Amino acid sequence: MDLFSLLILVILVTSFLSFQWLFHRVSPWVSPRASSGFLCLADQQKVEWNSRTVSTLHALVVGFFCLYILLFDDAVNEDPVWGDPTLVKINVGMTTGYLIS
Repeated sequence: MDLFSLLILVILVTSFLSFQWLFHRVSPWVSPRASSGFLCLADQQKVEWNSRTVSTLHALVVGFFCLYILLFDDAVNEDPVWGDPTLVKINVGMTTGYLIS
């Protein structure tokens, strides 16, 4: 396995672990402090809340990353269809890790 594929695999695994940590630890800790109604939710609703929180964070991170790629990545600007941009592959690795989680 070449170095680049290994890098993408590490990003994928890190993304998976990060989003799992956000779902199981961060969102349940932050949510009651941000919204007093969180504690009144049923367990199923809390899972839905945490899932939507992590989904929103993922959308923000990937969205900003996509904007950066669109505006500043030379490989994408030179050949948007057949170019081989590294940042796009990293972004796909992050999204794949999120989708697996």
